[in-house]
Amino acid sequence: MTDPLYYSTAPVFSVDGTVKGELARDLLRLEVEEDTAGLRTLMASFIAQGPQSGEAAEVQLYLDGAVLDFGRRLSVSIGPPDGARRIFDGVISALEADFAGGRVPRVAVFAEDALMKLRMTRRSRTWERMSDADIASEIAGLHGLSAAADADGPTWDVVQQWNQSDLAFLRERARLIGAELWCADDTLHFATRDQRTATELTLVQGGDLLGARLRADLAHQRLSVKVGGFDAGARERIDEEGAEDAVQAEVSGGRTGIAVLGEVFSEAATFRVREVPLETAEARAIARAELLRRARRFVTVGGTTRGTPDLMVGSRLRLERVGPPFEGDGYYVTRVRHTYDLTDGHRTHFEAERATIGVTS
Repeated sequence: MTDPLYYSTAPVFSVDGTVKGELARDLLRLEVEEDTAGLRTLMASFIAQGPQSGEAAEVQLYLDGAVLDFGRRLSVSIGPPDGARRIFDGVISALEADFAGGRVPRVAVFAEDALMKLRMTRRSRTWERMSDADIASEIAGLHGLSAAADADGPTWDVVQQWNQSDLAFLRERARLIGAELWCADDTLHFATRDQRTATELTLVQGGDLLGARLRADLAHQRLSVKVGGFDAGARERIDEEGAEDAVQAEVSGGRTGIAVLGEVFSEAATFRVREVPLETAEARAIARAELLRRARRFVTVGGTTRGTPDLMVGSRLRLERVGPPFEGDGYYVTRVRHTYDLTDGHRTHFEAERATIGVTS
């Protein structure tokens, strides 16, 4: 069987499990966005006036609740027939009507994935003798979600949730240990980067990669991250440090930002003072996560492709024809925005990061 020479890149919309072809027909613009902090969002704009079955004249569309309404489950797939991927699955949370003189009326729909439940729930609670993975699993259960918590970390003596939404609280917990948060198929995932599985892609500048801006920047690099405190149980000072060995385990070649910084400055440490660890393991986890966060962003790239359904947060990229310092493997995608409109069709905008630059001759 041969691949089709031409195919439509128009998105396919489903509402409550039923395909709605009229939404693809009347679509003006689609945007689906996600990053490592979780909560995938959608905005879709449609022509809001046209023919309707059984009506002789044109009528207003999508404002009667027959197709689009609050709380309905909206799914979107995009891509070629043999490679279409679902890029959004969530619940409609907002509707907007736009009437402007000299222009056809428009209706916009906004939706969020299942993490919306966590965003809408605010609470104060004390969590005792639990790991962050345990906390994430329990919060998932409170919202009727399954949990896949694959994040190593300490068992915290006491964790306070002070009038925070469950989403904001879990984002904070994820930051402290270098984990990421997302939802897929009604499962809440709370995992460190090495436990996240996604696609592996090669993008060639001048081919599928329409444009890219790459930067290697020492501004936020540090030779080490230090975290201190006092262990009341052991009656001793806590003094932990995250250093280059934390990131070396993740790279397979090139020069890290920490190594380059060390050639320029002999002292460049940072001290974390906002967190108050009560045990050595807590301080060690905080120091390591902060060091990794900085080191991983030594090289950053923002790019646009012709439309890549397989490109998602967590994808590993190889970039080609982007110059020796930036060439090669090791890029990790941290933000993705899929767009579709009548001018450009499907485009995929992404941000990615890497801890190293290549060795130049």
